[in-house]
Formats: sequence, C-alpha cells, structure tokens
Amino acid sequence: MRYVLDTNIAVAALNLHPAVLARLEAVPAAELGLPLLVIGELTYGAHRSRRVAENLARIRSLRESFPVLPVTEGVIERYAVVRSELESQGRPKADFDLVIACTALQHGAVLVTHDTALLDGAIAGLVVEDWLAVGAGRDLLPR
Repeated sequence: MRYVLDTNIAVAALNLHPAVLARLEAVPAAELGLPLLVIGELTYGAHRSRRVAENLARIRSLRESFPVLPVTEGVIERYAVVRSELESQGRPKADFDLVIACTALQHGAVLVTHDTALLDGAIAGLVVEDWLAVGAGRDLLPR
C-alpha cells in the first residue's frame, strides 16, 4: 500500500477532478487504499444527495476499483495513542479524520487529503500529500 485516500480526495475522484484523476492514473490501483470510514462518509453523502441511486452506484464502482481497508485492532490501538498525544498537546482532531490518518500510518502509506486539520503536521510520522493543492503533487512531510 502506497497511498490511502481521504474522503475529500475520493469525492474529487468521483467528481472527475482532473488533477486527482491524473494522479490516480499514474498509480497502480493495488497501491491505493480506501479506509472503510471513507466509504461510510461517501455513503452518508450519497444518501443526503438528490441522486441517491446514481451516487451509490458511483461509490460501488470506486470500491471495486481500489482495496477497502478495514478498521483493525492495529488501527484502533494507533488511534488511541495518537489521540491521547494530540489531546495532551492541545491539538485534538475529529475522530473519523484521526482513524483515517491512523489507517494510513498502520499501512505505512501516504495519506492523500485536502483536509487542513490533517495537513498541519501535528500527527507524528504521518506523511501527507494534497493532490488538490495549487501545484498539486507537492509532498508535505511530517514535521
């Protein structure tokens, strides 16, 4: 696993964002993973949309294109440690964001996100890329 996609990047892919599609085409599908929580967030969004059936079909297609990464005991253990560390520093994160980030950490993968809360360098060891940033493709390394 080389990359783990956050929800906002998956949404950009579903919406055919050119920069995200170009990056996805350059990486073998086996090197990309979608955390199960991302699927949950996408499915929630589909059910709130005006085109529920169409959006659910698009999500199914995405699920068939990339491995879905489950929430494992290892991810949860990492989440507990990282959450504790961040809260002690006064830098808490939303639970879903943190579990998605810990999924990337657990797989030794780069988290691809456009979420400023995850791009801030607060999570030790997390390597992130923002494929939607101006000049997309720049890497943001852990601080």
